[in-house]
Amino acid sequence: MQDFLLHDGLFDAVLFDLDNTLVDFISAKKKACASVIEELGCGNPDELFSYFLRKRYGFEDYGNIFDYLSDIGIQGSATYLESCTIYENEKLLNIHPYQGIEEMLSGLRSKGMRLGVVTDADSDHAEKRLKKADLFQYFDIIMTPDISGSRKPNPDSFLMALDSVRADPVHTIHVGDSIRRDIEPANRLGICTIHAAYGDWHPDETKESSVRTLRVDRSEDLLRLMLG
Repeated sequence: MQDFLLHDGLFDAVLFDLDNTLVDFISAKKKACASVIEELGCGNPDELFSYFLRKRYGFEDYGNIFDYLSDIGIQGSATYLESCTIYENEKLLNIHPYQGIEEMLSGLRSKGMRLGVVTDADSDHAEKRLKKADLFQYFDIIMTPDISGSRKPNPDSFLMALDSVRADPVHTIHVGDSIRRDIEPANRLGICTIHAAYGDWHPDETKESSVRTLRVDRSEDLLRLMLG
């Protein structure tokens, strides 16, 4: 890959997923859940986190917090609103880039690569997370569902991102942690893919997929793979 990227000029743009690819989002969510439980003085942080894994609401929907509080017998809008505030503040506070990510982005920028983010986070959350991780300045575009009108694995966000960075799919790389939402749709568009396995928290989906992709098991390996 480094020979293609640095010497052959095959690629001129790289798209990245955000959560669990550039930043360790799951760890941040778990710490946020722990802070909520600590403030409540009862409950279990792992159980609260498990409510976000259900498919009743979205992965970031505060309805998960509401359900958990109701199920452990805590009522009242004041406690609910306070829990949501603590969760959101602590989650953002604990957003950090994976090892080697900033160095890699800086290196890609120095090579003249056009860089973009394709995420299912909304624009406000995506921007705040990138700024907290000190990565915002590296990207030309941030493509989110409130811009594209759809969530991954629908291809609309990828197509709009390609158009925004003026890139051809065959000259573009996409890096993402989810086989189903990142790798498979990007592959179908003819984009070269790199599976960020270090952030993949859906191992069953990965085992079931036969998609062909490059793979990195440690975040710092992205730097070596793309820049040598």
